[in-house]
Amino acid sequence: MGVQKIPLIYVRGYAGTQADVEETVDDPFYGFNVGSTHIRQDQTGSAVYFAFQSPFVRLARDHGYNEVFEGSYQAIGSKCPDPNRTVWIYRYYDPTSKTFDRPGGRRLTIEEAAAHLGDFIEYVLKQPKVTATKVYLVAHSMGGLVCRSLLEKHYPENSINPNTKVAKLFTFGTPHGGIHFDIGAGAIEKVRDLLGANQSNDFGRERMYRYLTPLRKQQKNVPKKWDPRTMESFDPGHVFCVVGTNAHDYEVAHGLSRSLVGPQSDGLVQIESAYVHRSPRTYIHRSHSGRYGMVNSEEGYQNLQRFLFGDVKVDAMLSDFSLDYAPRPNEKKATVTYLFEVQLAIRGLVILMHESSTTHLCAISLDKDEYTKARRDGLPLFTTFLLDEDSRENAMRFMFRVGVYRQVFQKGILFMEDHLECLPTWSDYLIVDIRLAAKGSKTRYDTRYRWASEGNVDMHELEIQNPSQPRSYSFAPLLERGRQILGQRARIRFDSSDWS
Repeated sequence: MGVQKIPLIYVRGYAGTQADVEETVDDPFYGFNVGSTHIRQDQTGSAVYFAFQSPFVRLARDHGYNEVFEGSYQAIGSKCPDPNRTVWIYRYYDPTSKTFDRPGGRRLTIEEAAAHLGDFIEYVLKQPKVTATKVYLVAHSMGGLVCRSLLEKHYPENSINPNTKVAKLFTFGTPHGGIHFDIGAGAIEKVRDLLGANQSNDFGRERMYRYLTPLRKQQKNVPKKWDPRTMESFDPGHVFCVVGTNAHDYEVAHGLSRSLVGPQSDGLVQIESAYVHRSPRTYIHRSHSGRYGMVNSEEGYQNLQRFLFGDVKVDAMLSDFSLDYAPRPNEKKATVTYLFEVQLAIRGLVILMHESSTTHLCAISLDKDEYTKARRDGLPLFTTFLLDEDSRENAMRFMFRVGVYRQVFQKGILFMEDHLECLPTWSDYLIVDIRLAAKGSKTRYDTRYRWASEGNVDMHELEIQNPSQPRSYSFAPLLERGRQILGQRARIRFDSSDWS
């Protein structure tokens, strides 16, 4: 297996002040070359140095990607070993800079930046010896909105199918639903959008509607049901959203931001605004930007490389389950809800690929109204992508934990009488191996599993239902303790499909 390597274009995020603009344009890679250092425990329990070199360095080392600077310009030179495996930087803040020998200072509108990005893509694809017909777009923060304006407004207005120009879009902390504040009851957003200082109104509903909607479809007033997180012109299955959950580290570097947007955020973008509907996404405990930001993190990079170059896509969900929402005798007039935690790890990595937890305020919440739909359709747990090159004994192995918490509230206040903090109603770890099935098999993938609570037993074969190629559906039944909580038919469903 394997994915064709094609040119990658990085689109950075919002530069708030002129000083931020100047700092941005002074960097040839607009920050895509920035690494970070962290600490981990070693074998003695001591805290030791742990480095992440930067997304650009890792793409070069792991996948043979090359920079394209020829002197002061980006272009394919005679010494470029593979013109298709190249990293390009969309420098859309250069016209705003006053550093260069021109007046500068004028900010491009998102529509202008999107149109120029379309031109830049054509420039890249027409470079000598480039055989690719599409590019990958990788964007941070507002850069993702520039990409979406290109895909959803600029291309359709010019009768161009965006799926023929862009293969995949990967976003770090993009405010797909806008930027909202946890205080002020909407008053702060109204002032921001009215003043529009340094184009900050680009994160408000009105402006988003204008630059994400083709002119022929726009109405005079924004429709009440319009949701900026919905994409129509571009396949949302080819969009991956990294959602940050560490508001604290961003606040340390940027002052009052967390106080304004609230703790359920990356410090700037709220968790519920950082993804596109029907797109795969991951939650990582990183802040919006800075040395502990998501772009320059191992978690961000590992999701990036697997989404772009992975061989197998795995969707996991809780299927055929049932929950009891009836209050117990001592819980009179109480409201019951359930929280689901999910942590995902892949063999060989020192980080979690996905972490949806109560500690980070992003556990999956399922109240009684949402339960009916989830029981019918299944409760999505995570989507991940696996690299065949990571296989050992031909198996791509990952592990995830599921934890279920029953929460009881009376008049909106947590019922404390029987409450034990951090104690799940049920929790277990599932270890999964996925490998290509032997020739002649009815399904493409041979998938095996083992629950951690079973101890050191042999892996079980997953139940295969309606086998088809190149996609397979398989099920891992819960053990008895899990079935006592989630119903006797409860099981984990895996949809495994070719991603390359």
